[in-house]
Amino acid sequence: MSPTRHLPSLILLTCSAVMAQAPAPGLRLYAPFGTFDTYLIDTNDQVVHTWTDTNTVGASVYLEDDGTMLRTVFLPGGPRVGGAAGGLRRFALDGTKTWDFRRGDLTTWSHHDVAPMPNGNVLMTVWERLTAADAIAAGRNPLLLGSNDWLPDAVIEVQQTGPTSGTVVWEWRVMDHVVQDFDPTQSNFGVVASHPELIDVNYPQVILGDGEFNHINSIDYDPKNDVILLGTPFQNEIWIIDHSTTTAEAAGHTGGNHGRGGDLLYRWGNPQAYRRGTPADQQLYFQHGAEFIQPGRPGAGNVILFNNRAGALQGQSYSSAVEIVLPATFQLPAGQAFGPVAPVWEYTDPIPSDLYSPIVSSAERLPNGNTLICSGFQAGYTFEVDPAGNKVWEYLPTLPYPNLTFQASYVGDHMLWTDSTEWSVANGGTITFDLIVGSPFAGRFYVLLGSASGTTPGFPLGAVNLPLNFDGYLETTINLANVAPFGNTIGTLDANGRATATFSLPGGLLPPAAVGTELHHAFVLFDAGVVNIERASNAVPMVWVP
Repeated sequence: MSPTRHLPSLILLTCSAVMAQAPAPGLRLYAPFGTFDTYLIDTNDQVVHTWTDTNTVGASVYLEDDGTMLRTVFLPGGPRVGGAAGGLRRFALDGTKTWDFRRGDLTTWSHHDVAPMPNGNVLMTVWERLTAADAIAAGRNPLLLGSNDWLPDAVIEVQQTGPTSGTVVWEWRVMDHVVQDFDPTQSNFGVVASHPELIDVNYPQVILGDGEFNHINSIDYDPKNDVILLGTPFQNEIWIIDHSTTTAEAAGHTGGNHGRGGDLLYRWGNPQAYRRGTPADQQLYFQHGAEFIQPGRPGAGNVILFNNRAGALQGQSYSSAVEIVLPATFQLPAGQAFGPVAPVWEYTDPIPSDLYSPIVSSAERLPNGNTLICSGFQAGYTFEVDPAGNKVWEYLPTLPYPNLTFQASYVGDHMLWTDSTEWSVANGGTITFDLIVGSPFAGRFYVLLGSASGTTPGFPLGAVNLPLNFDGYLETTINLANVAPFGNTIGTLDANGRATATFSLPGGLLPPAAVGTELHHAFVLFDAGVVNIERASNAVPMVWVP
């Protein structure tokens, strides 16, 4: 990997501080525990869209690249452990459930977090439902077992195969990568400090009353380097593992792009976990929300997270948001601990005790260099700070929303949804376009445009790049705006910053040769003076089918 170095990261943050005097334009995705609802909230604190489910929120929720809302769901019958889920669901904008996948039985149970992947698959964290006997056979000290349950973590990659079905196409298990120095009769007996790539089955040395070993509460995927980031608060660490392996290789110690199978490539936060540090070296304390900073954002490739109990070493109760730079390689010299020695950026409240969430919570770097922080234990208090740590937006939910909240996430350029991506040449029909920008843009003038020649490289419109190529169809969408087949393709946004447009034609008007034609559409939004184009939405596809 070649992540951003300390200096470039600091330069990017410093430069963006000039621009980051206001909250990043866009929406925030928010789903409190104990509710059936998931919300899109704008920077005026208005709920501009709601998805309603028949089961309560599990923990995590994401908006996928195509506009699908993906969320875990809490189902009864699983381990009585915080973060339990039991499955995940996908929803279209109108609330239509497009996937209802269950992963909860006597062998495994999903929990906490998921990570959507570019190929449409989803990574899920799951507990393996093993017994105390399984733990003892792996070298666990029986005195550290407080129940007959043993719940180590695993990661599965699931491919959707139907409305309620999915196939596990890849798997990684903690129990394939454990070491211990307690029971010399077991095959994994060894010197813990000599194996930082493995997980000490007896760390931390506490009695586990419910059998849960790791409590992995976050998972993220880096498609460029094909690696997975995991956050394990019981070990007070983040881990990186190689996804380029096969499932068989992930169960062993060789194979994959790094040649190390499913062993840990990197770990950070608490070198005590692999006997290469002291309490003074610990930097993470029950952290949540670890994720890679996305490409194109300041600090891209670094890791950002919410350090829940950051003040623990000082005996204080406060939390912080932390960004670290990953090393250039994952090779670790003998006897040393993984770096860095300190975060490259950290946010603490000016009055540290005013920001404290001992559990849940998240942090995310935004495109303009700001950071979105959710202090989930404080009734879901969510705020945005600029690189210098100044608050530029905050949201404290009011009834019926205040509750424990696992995370909040940013929805930026995705402003356009369609109710279908197919239009029938033979039967005709209507495609509906929904634009959701938020109430700060109420009354703004918009135009829906289209292209028959793709989305790249796009077309520059002043300071904005329209993700459509200029061609004859784009000219048609301008010349025939609000004229059949186009409905409401020019207009103004309502009080919530929303609008709906349509493409509608009866069947039989187009020749059969039109089948296979692919069109893309996107909105542009003008500034308050209707002089300059201020924003362009994402492009959405529409394919003509028989």
